[in-house]
Amino acid sequence: MKENLDLKWSDLKKTLQDADQKELLHIIKDLYKLSEKNRMFLMARCMDLKVLDGVLNTYKQVIKDDFFPKRGYGALRYSVAEKAIKDYSEASGDFAGTMELMFFYVENGVEFTSKYGDIDEDFYIKIYGMLEKFCTQLKTPEGKALYALFRERLFEIHRKTRGMGWGFGDGIKLCVKEMEEFFEED
Repeated sequence: MKENLDLKWSDLKKTLQDADQKELLHIIKDLYKLSEKNRMFLMARCMDLKVLDGVLNTYKQVIKDDFFPKRGYGALRYSVAEKAIKDYSEASGDFAGTMELMFFYVENGVEFTSKYGDIDEDFYIKIYGMLEKFCTQLKTPEGKALYALFRERLFEIHRKTRGMGWGFGDGIKLCVKEMEEFFEED
């Protein structure tokens, strides 16, 4: 048998192709039981759109808990919230849901700094960076159809960030203004 480091997808693929449906279901069930991350991935990848909303809410809760856990203060482990967005996107392929998670991340960042005051430069860079990614995606053909759903929420974060330091409020103002101008031209 090969060492772990020598195993390749092609080796596993051959074994899986030779397995019958019952064996594959058993393997998937074991993966499902193995970890919460596996469950979230399988649910996002395999559930129909009616159920996908509940899956999206599970990923939103991961983001929310990083900023506002049920007990104590937010850990602000940006990688946890950003990974939730990436994992959902890769597992589901749901563009609109991914956009929702990205903007939800920004909204939670704005709420966090509103509640706890001035944070640090890295915080503002992370939150603003996600807003920039969101706005870039909003300008794509697929994203353009979603602008109406996010328009008022964009104006709301602009309103909430007026006067915030580190150039954060100014950056958000420019980003929101750029979106408004872009979509007016369309």
